[in-house]
Amino acid sequence: MIRLSFALLLAGTALAATIDPGPVPGLRLLADGLPGSANEVTKAPAPVLDVQLNGAKVELEKTKLADIAAKLGGEINTTGEESNFAWLCYAAPAVGDVGASLTWFFAVDASVQLVSGIAVEYAPDELPPGCTKLETPLGLTTGLPTIGAPVADLDTVFGKATADSGIPGTVAYMFGSTPEGNGFVSRTEAKFITGDTHILAASVMSVVEEE
Repeated sequence: MIRLSFALLLAGTALAATIDPGPVPGLRLLADGLPGSANEVTKAPAPVLDVQLNGAKVELEKTKLADIAAKLGGEINTTGEESNFAWLCYAAPAVGDVGASLTWFFAVDASVQLVSGIAVEYAPDELPPGCTKLETPLGLTTGLPTIGAPVADLDTVFGKATADSGIPGTVAYMFGSTPEGNGFVSRTEAKFITGDTHILAASVMSVVEEE
């Protein structure tokens, strides 16, 4: 099996702002991946990724970062060798008692800038460079467990985890399969950082694999 992945590196000059977003948990969870295995979801019914942003649908590998920026504001930033990795970051108050959160929208290919992944985590006291502060909740839902949800929700949605992610307090799940042609399929990988009782960071991304 071949997995097309990416690493996050500090870049040089770019047309968009070039900023190192720093080693925040949600960003590292999405960009760097996990060294171990993802749980292959066999639970029925299978989970369904349904990303909504303030009532508007966001589709991985279809929605552009520019579409997100047009709705929320903010500047598209780039990092990576030759500035080949683009992203948006937003800090927003959360609904209920979850607390403020950071939300990252990523594009693996900065030349196309289609959203390939989203990560959400608790906001630090000081915002990372390049993050835009919002005064109202982001209104982002994915149809999957996210920060503040009980850890038990992971078993409910994905089934009991058996694969070792390689890092304590983290878990990953793989589900769905959409043909991309030439023997490749696009799948969804959901990753989580968990506390004793609740989810601390969550991400989803599109992963292209050999069929």
